[in-house]
Amino acid sequence: MKNTKDLQKNIVGITIGIKFARSFRVPDISGDIIDNILYSKETPFGAKFFPKVQENSNREKTIFNPETSDYLRINTDDLILGINIDDDFQKRFDWLKNDVLNYLRNVLFHKYQIKNVRRIGIIFSHKISKNKKLNEAISLLTNNKLTGVNNIDISFSKKNPVRESLYRKGVNDYKNTIYNFNEMKETLLTTLDYQYYFEPIIEDLRECFVEKILNDAKNFLENDYYLWLSQYEDK
Repeated sequence: MKNTKDLQKNIVGITIGIKFARSFRVPDISGDIIDNILYSKETPFGAKFFPKVQENSNREKTIFNPETSDYLRINTDDLILGINIDDDFQKRFDWLKNDVLNYLRNVLFHKYQIKNVRRIGIIFSHKISKNKKLNEAISLLTNNKLTGVNNIDISFSKKNPVRESLYRKGVNDYKNTIYNFNEMKETLLTTLDYQYYFEPIIEDLRECFVEKILNDAKNFLENDYYLWLSQYEDK
C-alpha cells in the first residue's frame, strides 16, 4: 500500500475556485482586475507568470501560461485558479494558501469589491497507473454483461454537515466532496474536489477562514481519500 508521500508525488495539479454571488459588474472591471494581477506590487503572479490573455464570448477573461498550463479565469460568478504541480506539491500548496489567498482576499476582492462568497473549493488532480479494478467494478455493476470496457468515466459525490464548533455557529454550512475517475490512454486521472459552502453567504472573503478550509482539505486528502486510493493502487 502506498503511503501519503508516494501518492502526493502523483499530484499533477491544484485548482482553487471561489464562487460569489453573480455580479455583472465584474466583466466591466475585469481589465483593471487583470492589470492588478499582472502588474501590481502586491501580486504573487506577474506578467511572466501569465503571459497570455484571452476573453470568450461570455466576457470571461482568462490569463494563462501555455508552457506551464497555469491559468486564472474570472467571470460573473467565479474566480478559478489552476496551478500545475511538478513534484513540488507541498511548496506549491503553501504558496497558494499563504501568498495567493492573502493577495486575493486582502487586495483583489477587497479593492474591487467582489462580495458575497458562496463557496470555496480546491481540487487535487492525480495521474496514477491503470489496473483492472475499474473494469471489475463495471462488470459487477452490469452483472458481468459488460467486460473489458474502455474510456471509463466515473463521478460521485458526498455531502457532509459541518460541526458548528469547528467553523461558525447558527448557520447551515456544509462540505461536499466530489470524486472523479477518468480513464486515459496510458493512465488514470483521479480528482478529489473538496468544496465548502457558506449558508448564508459571507459578504467579505476576509471572513471566510480560507486557510482552515485548505488545511482541512489537505487533511481529508491525506487521511481519508488516500486510505482507499492506495488500495486501488495495490495490484
